Amino acid sequence: MTRFFFDLHSDSLSTWDDDGLECEGADGILRHAMDLLNGLSEAEALRSGHAVVSVRDDSGFVLLTATLKPNSEPSLRWARPAAAGPAIG
Repeated sequence: MTRFFFDLHSDSLSTWDDDGLECEGADGILRHAMDLLNGLSEAEALRSGHAVVSVRDDSGFVLLTATLKPNSEPSLRWARPAAAGPAIG
């Protein structure tokens, strides 16, 4: 499995993932990103107005940006891989 890195940002909270996590495909990446967003307390989400998880591969390429705002569905933006870009899987 490939290792991915999940960075979480919300107002003054900013954590950079140095260890990474092995995920199986896009479903595994999405599942972990959503777990991170859902793990924020409601108070944190309301105070900051939004939270963002950026998912990088081991070369630093950002594959997914997941944004959560209070009282709305998460916004997911997958990067379009370049012709020779990283593979998810």
